[in-house]
Amino acid sequence: MHDAVPARTASRSVVGVMNEFGRLADDYRQMHAAVDLLEFSRWLAQVPYSPLYDSHISPDRALTSLL
Repeated sequence: MHDAVPARTASRSVVGVMNEFGRLADDYRQMHAAVDLLEFSRWLAQVPYSPLYDSHISPDRALTSLL
């Protein structure tokens, strides 16, 4: 393991997306008694993601178009 040092981000939008995904994870846990991480990741992949608005809107659609 290596030491990690917190630093400023070059992109504030990345921090915003990470915070939003954290809130969505909290909401998902409240909606489901038992959390299946694979199902959660599939659900999260369908969430619209603003940098993708120019093309495929959500990560699952972007991956499908790439493959």
